Amino acid sequence: MALVVEDGTGLANADSYQSLVDARANANALGLNLPAGEVDAEVALRNGARYADRYERRFSGSRLVDTQALAYPRKDSYRCFGNNSIVVASDAIPNEMIMAQVFAAVEYGKGTDVMPVNDGKSIASNEVVGAVKQSYFDNGKTGKSIVITKSVDALSPLLCVGGGFTVRTKRV
Repeated sequence: MALVVEDGTGLANADSYQSLVDARANANALGLNLPAGEVDAEVALRNGARYADRYERRFSGSRLVDTQALAYPRKDSYRCFGNNSIVVASDAIPNEMIMAQVFAAVEYGKGTDVMPVNDGKSIASNEVVGAVKQSYFDNGKTGKSIVITKSVDALSPLLCVGGGFTVRTKRV
């Protein structure tokens, strides 16, 4: 199934911030690789967009329309650079989101289990004699979500909301 690329209107079925061609170009420019196969690369990009969207609660502004599938586009969104902030157009997808998606997609493409669904423990034996005794074997999973540092670093200008007592004012 082909990617549905967000075009800045808040598509209800969008699953990527960029096309596969653009994502490959962005990855290659940084010496990174997406999976060679088209289907695997598209799956990695879908998961990369989902990973970047995990940080939505920390983005400024609000979704452009309530039916949109991805976190961007947004109304009243901005980038923070120290004490300066720059408005993001309400029909734009910030480059920070695009690059965060690429970095996450590269990790997914390597087979990294970024958001596991278990605690990483698999029961090897279970014994009930008086007290309960269980032993576990290592299944190779940690059970902990992995932070993709490059992706979060790419998002950092968009993560300027929340925590502390910062108040953003807007002249009207």
